[in-house]
Amino acid sequence: MSPIKSFKLSELAEILGAELAGDPNKEISGISSLSSAADGEISFIARESFIGQLENTAAGAVICNKSLSNNYSGNKIIGENPYLLYAKCTKLFKAKPAISKGISKLASVQDTCSISTTASISQFVTLSDGVCIEDDVIVMPGVYIGQNTKISRGTILYPNVSIYNDVDIGQNCIIHSGVVIGSDGLGFAKDSEKWIKIEHLGKVIIGSDVEIGSNSTIDRGSVGNTTICDNVKIDNQVHIAHNVYIGEGTAIAGNSAIAGSTKIGKNCTLAGCSAIVDNIEITNEVHITAMSLITKSITESGIFSSGTPFMKNRDWKKNAVAFKKLHNLAKKS
Repeated sequence: MSPIKSFKLSELAEILGAELAGDPNKEISGISSLSSAADGEISFIARESFIGQLENTAAGAVICNKSLSNNYSGNKIIGENPYLLYAKCTKLFKAKPAISKGISKLASVQDTCSISTTASISQFVTLSDGVCIEDDVIVMPGVYIGQNTKISRGTILYPNVSIYNDVDIGQNCIIHSGVVIGSDGLGFAKDSEKWIKIEHLGKVIIGSDVEIGSNSTIDRGSVGNTTICDNVKIDNQVHIAHNVYIGEGTAIAGNSAIAGSTKIGKNCTLAGCSAIVDNIEITNEVHITAMSLITKSITESGIFSSGTPFMKNRDWKKNAVAFKKLHNLAKKS
C-alpha cells in the first residue's frame, strides 16, 4: 500500500499558487466533501448554494474564493477559481498504480516489440508484433495491443483495454477499463439484398493528455484516420465513429455518440447523451446541452440545445399531439 501523503497548508498554498489564511503548519493528508471531511482533510466550496455546509464542516481547511471566504472562519486557501484549485489539489493525493517496472513472466510479448526499461507490463498482457512502449507507460492486466501500435511516455492503460493495430497514443494519456480503440466502424455498401463490408484501412491517432472513460469505443478510419487531439476528455460509454476529428480541449460526457466523418472543433463540450449525425462540422467553442441531437453543421460558437424538458406524462402527451399539428398551423398562418 502506498504511504499516505501529507502536506502542510503552507506547502499546499505554494504549490497551488493561492493565498493562505490560517495555520500554515496544519497537516493535510486527504481531500473530501464539506459534509464528510475530517480534521486532517481539505475540502472546497465553489457555489453559494453550499454555504450552509460551512458551519458544520469538520474539514481542516477549505478551498474557496475571496467572496465565499467571508462565510468561513477556519483555515482557508483562497483563489479566484476554487474548483480549479480543487482539481489541482486532487492530483497531489492521487498515487500512480503500484505496479513493478519490467515485463511480467505471464505477459505475451513478441520479439519485435520495443519496450522501455521503465515501462510496466503486467500479467496476461498481449503485445503484438511491432508494438512500441515508451518510458513510464503502465499496462495493467488483460490488455491487448495490436500490431505496430505506439504507446507514448507516461500513458496508463487500465485492465482489459483492447487496442487494435496501427494506433498511435500520445503522452500521459489515461485509458480506462473496457475501452476499445481501432475497431471497424459501420461501413457497408448494399449489393441487392446483401451488405458488402467496407474494409477500414485507416488508423486512430490520439494526442497527449487525453483521458478515455470506461467502455468507450473509438473506430479506426475507413480511408484516412480518426483523430483525437491533445487534452480531449471522453467520459464513459461514448462512441466515436470512423474518421471523426475531435479538436484540442474538447470534453464529451457519458453515453454520447458521434457518427462518422464528423469534425468537432477546439474547446467544445457535449453534455450527456448527446448525438451528432455524420459528415457535419462543428466550430470551436460550441457547447451542446444534454440529450441534444445535432443534425447539421454549427458555424458559430455558443450554446445549442434540442429535445424537450421533462414534464408530467399527461402534459407531455397533450404537447405531443399539439406538436404534430404545428406544420399545418404554420401553413395556414
